[in-house]
Amino acid sequence: MNAPISPPTGSPPDFPNLYVTFWSVFNILILIAIVVLVFWYFKKQSDDKRRMFEKLDSIISLLQSKKND
Repeated sequence: MNAPISPPTGSPPDFPNLYVTFWSVFNILILIAIVVLVFWYFKKQSDDKRRMFEKLDSIISLLQSKKND
């Protein structure tokens, strides 16, 4: 009943497990894509805010020039 457990015999296969390899690469690519999309989104938001402030500055300067005239 209490026989010692012997280590498995044989060796791992010579070829890699392609499913595990491709799945790991796929998951890493998905993470990279998510990070890139997040950075792109925040950059776009920042550019939109900058453009809006530039338009507001031009409107304010136009209104001030009309007020001074």
